[in-house]
Amino acid sequence: MNLNTFKEILFEKAKEAGFENSEIYVTNSESLEISIYQQEVESYNLDKSFGLSFRGIINGKIGYSHTRILDETSVDMLITTAKNAALLIENEDTQFIYKGDEKYEKVICYYEDLDNIDPKDLIDLGLKMEEECKNYNPNVVNIGGCKITYSKGEVQISNTKGLNLKNKENILYAYIIPIVEIDGEKQDGTGYKIATNINQIDPKEIAKMGVDEALSKINSNVIKTGNYKIALYNEAMVSLLSAFCGVFSADATQKGLSLLKDKENTMIASEKVTIIDNPLLDNGLSSAPFDDEGVATFKKEIVSNGKLTTLLHNLKTANKANTKSTGNGFKSSYATSVAVSPSNFYIEKGNLSFDEILENIGEGLLITDFAGLHSGANAITGDFSLAAKGFYIKDGKKEYPVDQITVAGNFFKLLKDIEEVGDDLKFPLSSVGSPTVIASGLSVAGK
Repeated sequence: MNLNTFKEILFEKAKEAGFENSEIYVTNSESLEISIYQQEVESYNLDKSFGLSFRGIINGKIGYSHTRILDETSVDMLITTAKNAALLIENEDTQFIYKGDEKYEKVICYYEDLDNIDPKDLIDLGLKMEEECKNYNPNVVNIGGCKITYSKGEVQISNTKGLNLKNKENILYAYIIPIVEIDGEKQDGTGYKIATNINQIDPKEIAKMGVDEALSKINSNVIKTGNYKIALYNEAMVSLLSAFCGVFSADATQKGLSLLKDKENTMIASEKVTIIDNPLLDNGLSSAPFDDEGVATFKKEIVSNGKLTTLLHNLKTANKANTKSTGNGFKSSYATSVAVSPSNFYIEKGNLSFDEILENIGEGLLITDFAGLHSGANAITGDFSLAAKGFYIKDGKKEYPVDQITVAGNFFKLLKDIEEVGDDLKFPLSSVGSPTVIASGLSVAGK
């Protein structure tokens, strides 16, 4: 049965079953992941996925169900499952099937240059990336990972209020993790590239990025416990922001799971800090013209020069707060309910170059990597204590690499203690981004 016929039958039967309004959310995706090891294809995974979720409002409650098969049996199953789910709901939250907006912005998230890529070309790129690592430096002894991934997908939302939206996206990315060994010490680094055209992936450039990072960590030292002036490199700050971005969700504040409850229009960060959620960002990994409730998305400043201007909302949380949705009602998959999630979420870049950031530090630490974020960061209190790596800075220059240290602090205090923001905004294979920042108030434990 084709989708349009299935939808018509489903909506008609749902109405007969007592549903006031109904909606389908459909995803159709494909991904190809190629792994290379020792100049051979280690794995070749082609995954195609189709899924449809149904939700409907009955007696003021909303029920969900989902399927991967479009036939009449599935129609009956979807309606029965959603109806039973709705009857079990005890809370009084108002639920919505959205009629849509007058205007949706044009978003660049699908690239015709990526259509019909020959998998052999991707394999050749992977083989070349591995080869270039070993050609670039003889101290490369192994490869911790070498992958090229192409993915594409389409989302469709249709409901009985006349909403009918479609959006498609695709992306290509590659990464390699070379391992170097010098005098018995091993270190790794990562080279990567997100591309909208296969010609943008330069194996030599990616190899150099990864090997240079690995080499920079050789001869690392453990420093003494103490107070240091600290810069958080863009990728390290992205790790922290990723771990704590959920605190900006209105759903979290309404459930008492975020300390930002009732903090709108108050200063929660340094005046140097502006945090943006931008679903319209060109080439963003989470760009989309509408969210998964059909609400038009838009760029907004969550924190503007230190002041919390808004939380992230879906339709339900916005209704509770007597405000409008920010277009952040997203599903983690077709089979889940709508939650609140950021899109392309980042700290706006400042005016200082990376070299100027180091000059400003003078003597202190540049933290480049955090580990243990799942266990060492508490999203409710904001406290974190994380294993870290980086460099000791002296006279505004990298003096030597630093390892086996622990950096502790509090995310909410960190936002207030940011003294300078760099211009090197980066999204490291992520929809969360940040430039390098200088922050006080962090403690460092070493030897």
